[in-house]
Parts: sequence; structure tokens; C-alpha cells
Amino acid sequence: MAYHDAIRHDGPALELAELVDGELGPELVTTLFADDSAGEAQVLLADCSLPLKILAAFMEQVALEERRIRGAV
Repeated sequence: MAYHDAIRHDGPALELAELVDGELGPELVTTLFADDSAGEAQVLLADCSLPLKILAAFMEQVALEERRIRGAV
């Protein structure tokens, strides 16, 4: 089963993918945001060889998006 097909989630999400020849490559990191205010975001890593700088920048965006979704921004 493909990585993306294995995720059962109808709510908001962010994905980090690489560009390969101008096309989106496979997802490297997926963040699934909870549908309710009590839930927490889930982060799924498909490739843990990402440079720390890239992963840190992505996680900063995850935090911003989670605050925006919850109406705290």
C-alpha cells in the first residue's frame, strides 16, 4: 500500500515533499492536524535523513499552522 493511501485522515494536513525534475516527489514528512481542539497534531516521517535545518523550518510552519487552525494567531 502506498504511503499516502495508508493515511486515513479527512482533516487539515501539511506535507513536505521534494521536487524531482520539476514534479513533486514522495512525501517525506506529513503532519495531520486534529479535527477537534483537544487533539494534538501527529507527525509522520517517511524519510529521517532530512537535514536538521529543513526539518526545523518545516516544524516551525507546522506550529504556525496549528495556531492558525485553532484560532490563536
